[in-house]
Amino acid sequence: MKEGELGKVYADGQIIFNEGTTGEVVYVIQSGKVKITKKTESGEVTIATLVEGEIFGEMAVFDRLPRSATAVALGDARVLSVDKKKLFTTINRDPTLVFKMLESMSQRIRRLDGELMKLRKSSRDVVHISIDIDETCSLILEEVRKIIKADNGSIMLLDDKGQSLIIRSAFGADSDLKLRLSVGEGIIGDVLRTGKSELVNNVSKDPRFIPGSAEIASMLCVALRSKDRNFGVMNMINSERVFTRDDLKLLDSLAFYISLAIQSAINFSHLKDRTDEMLKHATMLHM
Repeated sequence: MKEGELGKVYADGQIIFNEGTTGEVVYVIQSGKVKITKKTESGEVTIATLVEGEIFGEMAVFDRLPRSATAVALGDARVLSVDKKKLFTTINRDPTLVFKMLESMSQRIRRLDGELMKLRKSSRDVVHISIDIDETCSLILEEVRKIIKADNGSIMLLDDKGQSLIIRSAFGADSDLKLRLSVGEGIIGDVLRTGKSELVNNVSKDPRFIPGSAEIASMLCVALRSKDRNFGVMNMINSERVFTRDDLKLLDSLAFYISLAIQSAINFSHLKDRTDEMLKHATMLHM
């Protein structure tokens, strides 16, 4: 690594920081590109590619949690590092820096859609393998757990009457498989009602929260949608670690494909029931 006039020049493939390390420094790309990657059970996944002028590494500084991803130079990249103390001093002197950081973060999240195309295709291929509703939901949860770290999670779908949400698949020791929620009841029921994805990092202060047996600190909820209605909710829960907005964006980006897979399984199940009923009547007519 060569010292630059302002920042440091990282060679192609050189790691700027690793996932899981302590974050006390914010980085600004002066030239070149930086790749942000995350480890999953299926291997390393690229979640963003950043360019000149963009800021990264700020989340660990603000939320005081370990780095949620790894930053790697993509080609030669000159990167300026700013420690936390200097950053806050600069913000006090020039508050517009906060808006610049928010703008950079917004642009990064928008580009996640493009970076996730391969991940979407992989998840779509896996979840379409099954035609059984519960099995499909289980396969989906297995794939999502590889991407987003969570202690508990579930997929809840409306019952046949369309009045209550019931769990079709779940993971985690504290999962309450008998849980039923009405439309609009609790955070999950409200996400079903509004169709709006939510990240709640302090559930105890949310008036919609309904305490249960599981200890919950942070919750991600995304609605599952068909063309004309919301038919379920996927939620991920952590007892201590908080989720990030990138986690929410990842889950929300996959929700469309997850919804298609589950709706296909539901449609096939209904078709199979009708076919079985027709065959039953045909058999009776020939008795």
